Amino acid sequence: MRWNDLISSFPMQARGGTGNPDILDVTCDSRAVTPGALYVSVPGLKKHGDVFIADAVARGACALLSENAQSSCGIPWGKVDNTRKFLGVVSKAVWAVDTSQIVFVGITGTNGKTTTAYLFQNLLGQVFGKTAVWMYGTVLYATGEEQSPARRTTPESADIFRSIGTAKNKPKAVVMEVSSHALALDRIAGISYDCAIWTNLTQDHLDFHKSMEDYYTAKKRLFTEFLGSQGRAIINIDDPWGKRLSQELGNVSQVTYGKSDDARVRIVHAKSTGQSTEITLNVDGDTERLTSGLAGYFNVYNMTALVAGAYALAIDWETIEHSFKTMGMVPGRMERVGIEADFSVYVDYAHTPDALDTMLASARSLTRGRLLCVFGCGGDRDKTKRPLMAQAVVQHCDEAIITSDNPRNEKPGAIIDDILKGIPLDFPHAVIVDRKEAIRKALAAARSGDCLVVAGKGHEDYQEIGNVRLHFDDRETIIELFAEVKKYHAA
Repeated sequence: MRWNDLISSFPMQARGGTGNPDILDVTCDSRAVTPGALYVSVPGLKKHGDVFIADAVARGACALLSENAQSSCGIPWGKVDNTRKFLGVVSKAVWAVDTSQIVFVGITGTNGKTTTAYLFQNLLGQVFGKTAVWMYGTVLYATGEEQSPARRTTPESADIFRSIGTAKNKPKAVVMEVSSHALALDRIAGISYDCAIWTNLTQDHLDFHKSMEDYYTAKKRLFTEFLGSQGRAIINIDDPWGKRLSQELGNVSQVTYGKSDDARVRIVHAKSTGQSTEITLNVDGDTERLTSGLAGYFNVYNMTALVAGAYALAIDWETIEHSFKTMGMVPGRMERVGIEADFSVYVDYAHTPDALDTMLASARSLTRGRLLCVFGCGGDRDKTKRPLMAQAVVQHCDEAIITSDNPRNEKPGAIIDDILKGIPLDFPHAVIVDRKEAIRKALAAARSGDCLVVAGKGHEDYQEIGNVRLHFDDRETIIELFAEVKKYHAA
């Protein structure tokens, strides 16, 4: 697309420079600029993109969008009021992506996004074919037959439009976890969702949002700004914030779910074991029963969210049932580690007070003996949730080992001191900073009938210390260490 054709489609506050280059790509990362790219200068959390304009030009940028006039940049430029929004919508135009031909499903909330996304990917795969359904989320990006580790929960929409525009086989559906950061920073600009799901809202990311009200306001944007005119809002009204959202959306078409009598998809009965979860639902007056291989009572809501979304997308019940029968385990979500022991070991990504509380409550219901937990908290993140996570462990567990998670640029001891504020002195616990040694200690301490939960990292295969990511996978570590400590259990 030519520069003049592109900017004629969008309001510019000012423009300058000469020439009418052919725009071959769009990016906000000066390091990713290739010859013929449009560089969109966005305000970063640490530095403004304007600082890197000269570098972008040196790498071959042929045009520029900025929130400031750039008369000396040497290439055609346009001044706009919000480059973050323009990044997505301009990319959509450059790559000629017709979003009306793709079913977009967006999932937001503090907990449950990843499992719900996997459920939707599997369901829509039954409808369109597995490789025709793309997914972007916390664990991975799945685009056709290719998969790659997720760089962040929600990528820039510019990257999504580039992937679609250059793909030989276009997706028929795209399932996305939509983070509050992505919403606050307009990272999904240009996308119009056919189905937007609200799972819940509990304390997290207050280092970024500063208050729960700000956190809620960011999440709400998915439904007020990015839901298509024919789109449907799928809302958990058992969640107080979800109830509020449902009441505030006015004429937006909704399918509500939960145990509430007001829910259109109402949970009547649920049962969860270590191998499966069964639910009985009332769907607009009809009673339906479903079973999946997902473990943990918290999956009742994830499964119900899928049914509500399928209902909104007019997917038949036979397809819904089949999708649950074929659903595999979600990486790092109440994932049982395969060791030959007379006690069970799970890893889980739970890293918020509510997620840890809910997951441990499920683990407790599956445990004959003691419930043990190894956990820590991430550095450079909301410090106020650390003692709250400890309180969740104290409420459900018999013993705990407090260790490092991803300390990042904080001292592990300082993080643990914050956690210990939520641990009573008489609660059985130990502090072992080294995560590997903490897991070793827990495995050696476990007895027949016990359940050990290693929480916080789940699917992650790294530990972030300082600015370095070191390989560390809880699942691999558990298998490796159990081979060493099983002699204690054989004695």
